[in-house]
Amino acid sequence: MHYRRTVKALLLYTDIMPIIPLQNPERFSDPLGDHMQAATAAQAQRLGKYPQVKEVYQGFYLRFTPLSARGKNYIGGAEGIIGTRLILKNDEEGLGFETRDGQCIAYLQEQDAARMQALLEQGWTLRCTLAFSLYSSADQSFAGEAACFCYSPELGNTTKDALESFIEGISHRIGAGTHPELALTQEQFVKVVESNGAWFLTKELPYPSLPKGTVYYRRRKSINDHLIAKALDGNKGCVIASWIGVAIITLAALWLIWLFVIPLFL
Repeated sequence: MHYRRTVKALLLYTDIMPIIPLQNPERFSDPLGDHMQAATAAQAQRLGKYPQVKEVYQGFYLRFTPLSARGKNYIGGAEGIIGTRLILKNDEEGLGFETRDGQCIAYLQEQDAARMQALLEQGWTLRCTLAFSLYSSADQSFAGEAACFCYSPELGNTTKDALESFIEGISHRIGAGTHPELALTQEQFVKVVESNGAWFLTKELPYPSLPKGTVYYRRRKSINDHLIAKALDGNKGCVIASWIGVAIITLAALWLIWLFVIPLFL
């Protein structure tokens, strides 16, 4: 009996009291929703002050294969330092990379060359860095992958300087053995500009899987590579330090052989 009276009272109450929030939703607001809308609008206004990143900047990786003995020696030798800048070469044979003394390392594949050539014709600035090198035991050949950064000439000097600093930061990360994303979202592009290039925390990409018989020859810059890089830039002290380092390692190896291997034959 008590239960029936309670149900009857509830039904009577709902008949008498209309559900105002449902009948008049405009009278009520969600403070959190209003805050989110205001924050989204402010963010859109902030990002809208800058040019669209897709129209002024591109970042991507491309693979290239040395076509000459000089190119193979470059990739497989002391000069093929990860994170070092690759110099663009543009002649009647195509678009490629060259050494500091003007010798050709490699020409780009047709699709990659066409993409970069189109940007060059529009006056874009192109910066390329050696991201990693590969070695194939099947044909004893080398290959390299370049990290390419391109930006429009329509950007102001402040933005260009910020992008150059950003490229330097990413190249340093590559030299440290990482494989970062090179493309930027609009928000990331704005962070780069507003931080004057100090922001470079793009996400890490997995290294490409390799076919059987191919291995990563270099993926980071060693201590000796740092010394060689300084030496190539003309720092004589680093040349001496590099040779001293090699001599110490060689002497240490000979000492270990004399200490542990030679007694086995005596």
